[in-house]
Amino acid sequence: MFKKTTLGGVAGAFAIAGAAIGMTAVSAQDAVAADFSGKRITVIVPFNEGGGTDSYTRFMQPYFQKYLPGNPRILVVNKPGAGGILGGNFFQQRAKPDGETVFALSTSTISNFALGDPRVKFKLNEFIPVILSPRGITQYVRKDLGIQDEKTIKAKIEKMRSFTPDELIFGGKTPTSGGLNLRVALSMLGIEVKSVWGMKGNGPMALAFERGEFTVNYDNTLSFKNNRKKLIADGIAIPLYTLGVVNEDGTIVRDPALPNVPHFMEVYEAVNGKKPDGDAFEAWYSLYQMSVTMSKSWNLPAGTPKDIVEAYRTAAKKMLEDPDFIAKRDKMFGPYPQTIGDGAFAIRDAATTLSPNAKKWLGNYVQARYGVTLGK
Repeated sequence: MFKKTTLGGVAGAFAIAGAAIGMTAVSAQDAVAADFSGKRITVIVPFNEGGGTDSYTRFMQPYFQKYLPGNPRILVVNKPGAGGILGGNFFQQRAKPDGETVFALSTSTISNFALGDPRVKFKLNEFIPVILSPRGITQYVRKDLGIQDEKTIKAKIEKMRSFTPDELIFGGKTPTSGGLNLRVALSMLGIEVKSVWGMKGNGPMALAFERGEFTVNYDNTLSFKNNRKKLIADGIAIPLYTLGVVNEDGTIVRDPALPNVPHFMEVYEAVNGKKPDGDAFEAWYSLYQMSVTMSKSWNLPAGTPKDIVEAYRTAAKKMLEDPDFIAKRDKMFGPYPQTIGDGAFAIRDAATTLSPNAKKWLGNYVQARYGVTLGK
C-alpha cells in the first residue's frame, strides 16, 4: 500500500508540474512590471566552485542575464559549508524580496532541512521555486574491489558484502546531507561503509575517489557520464546501480541517461527475491524524492512580488527555448523534464515531508551509525 500511494503521489506531483509549465504564461503588463536595468543579481551557491550545483548555476547564468527584463549582471557567489547549511542560512538572513538574490538549492541542503539539522535556520518550505531540475544518481565503486569480474548483479552485491567497512570508504558532506540515501540503499543491501565527513562537495569527493582515498562514491548521472569520463574509460569507476527515475505512472524505471545500468529497486529484488517494503524502504523513498525528483533548483525568497517571480519564470521558459541552450542542454539537463511554475511547490512539499515511521527509522539509522540525533 505504501509504495502504491507514495509513488502515485509523486507521479501526480509531476503531472501537476508538467501542466504548470504550460500555465505560467504571464501577461505583457506583468512581464514589463519587473525591470532589473542597471541591477546586479547575486546567486548564492552553498557549495564550492566546480561542483554540480555550481556548474548548474553557471550554465544558466548567461541565459537569465539575457532574458530577465533589463539584462542585469548576474554574479555567482559560493558560500560552502555544512552540506549547504551555511549558504542557506546566509540567504535566509540577507536576501530581500526584490529579485536581486537567488538561492541555488541542492539535495544536501534539502536533506539537512527535511531531517531537522539544528543548524538549519532557513525556511526552505517558504522559498519560491523559479525552475526545478530533477536528476538521476549513480552509485559507483573503484575497480580495486573487483565487482566488474562478477557476472550477475546478485554476485556483485555479494562481493560488496564480503568487504569490511574499512575497505569501503565513502566520503560525504554531513551525516544528513545528500549521500544519506546512498548509504541507506547500501545498508538495505547488507553493505556497510566507513564514512568520511567534511567534504565540501561532489567535486572534492570525486578527486578523493580518483586518488584512491575513497572506494565508494556517487554523482548525479549526468556528472558521472560527463565529468568522470576518464575514470570510466580507464576502468577505474564501475557503476553499481542508479537510483532510477519516476515515470508518468509512478513507477521507478531505469535512468534514461544510463539505461544499461540497473536501478536500485531492480538490484534489491534480484538480491532478495522480492520488492523492497517496510519502514526502511519508506525512509529510503523519502530521501529519494529529495535527491532525484528535486535535485537542483533556483529559488527566490518568501514574499517576492508576483511580477518578479513571473519575470524569472518567463526567463526560464525562454531559456529552454533558446537554440543555444537546446544545443547544449544534454550535458547539464539531460533527458529529464524541467518544472517551471506553481507545480514545483507540490514536488517540493513531497520531497520535504517525511512520515512519522520514516523519520523514526532514519533517526535510529543515523544515531546507530553516526551518533547523530535528528531534529524534530
